[in-house]
Amino acid sequence: MNDDTPTIEQPEEDDRQRGAGSAETEAETAETAIQTRRLLRSSADRVFFGVAGGLGRYFDVDPVIFRIAFALSIFFGGLGALAYVLLAIFVPADGEPDRAQELGGRLRRAGVWRALGFVAIGILALMALLALAGGAAFAVAVGWGVPTAIVIIAIGVVLAAQAFWGGARWLIAPAVALAMGAGVAAAADLDFRGGIGQREYNPLSAKAIPADGYRLGVGQMVVDLRDLDWKSARVVHLRVDLGAGQANVYVPERVCVTGTTHTGTGESEVAGERSQGFDLDQDPGSGSTAVPRLDIDASVDVGQLRVINSDTASVDTPGFGPGPFHQDTAPQRAAEASACGAG
Repeated sequence: MNDDTPTIEQPEEDDRQRGAGSAETEAETAETAIQTRRLLRSSADRVFFGVAGGLGRYFDVDPVIFRIAFALSIFFGGLGALAYVLLAIFVPADGEPDRAQELGGRLRRAGVWRALGFVAIGILALMALLALAGGAAFAVAVGWGVPTAIVIIAIGVVLAAQAFWGGARWLIAPAVALAMGAGVAAAADLDFRGGIGQREYNPLSAKAIPADGYRLGVGQMVVDLRDLDWKSARVVHLRVDLGAGQANVYVPERVCVTGTTHTGTGESEVAGERSQGFDLDQDPGSGSTAVPRLDIDASVDVGQLRVINSDTASVDTPGFGPGPFHQDTAPQRAAEASACGAG
């Protein structure tokens, strides 16, 4: 027998070698792809600057997750919003350079620490402008609209005078912030007059309730009507007006709640019906003539309005049920339906 005759095992060994080489090539390709993958802002999937779209593509997850995280972070210190701004500035886009990328390039050329200093100054300036806008809104809400308007007009006069020989352009941003804050407060009809603090009222008769109701500018208001003589009153009219904060009205379970409520911005919870958002209007017990009955006219500009028809809810605690400020809504809806059912 000739020893040079190929054996049948040789092709199998060659196949194994080729397979091993192919696997190594695929592994090297995957490793190279991982090494070359870069975090880039998305130019196609974007709401503002494509940060969430880029993060979603980089980590292979839905960008909506990052958008929700950035939005929620605003209510917990705002660190997520700051991270979004920094990513928008220092992470390049996957397409044509946008303004954020151009700004980031200028900051990088200026040096890392200097760039961070510019970013910090910009954030502080933005916070100062927001504070000016909030201060103007608060001033208008407490009845200082005329002095606020005078300040804005004075700044405008200075800018107009300086336009002839230049300078004082830095006043433009504060003037715009003041005008925006005052304009929003006027458009939303914010009214914080009526005092600041905590008020609790516990009238024992309908005559003890002021004809114009109860009013508070900023704070927490509690009106507890559960000790009122409902057999004599039968129908009680109540007006509640709060600028910003929390307004709470407590009535017995057997009392039908009717009338209208309005919340400009925040949350409204009336006899077990809860809604959140902007410009909230509710009309509980619409059309009911049942007695005993509370006919309510309540308004909260910014904050929370609660009309609680419960015999056990405590005014000393925020509430029970789902969340620290909420009552269990199902019993309240059932009590409302039972109390308002007989016309």
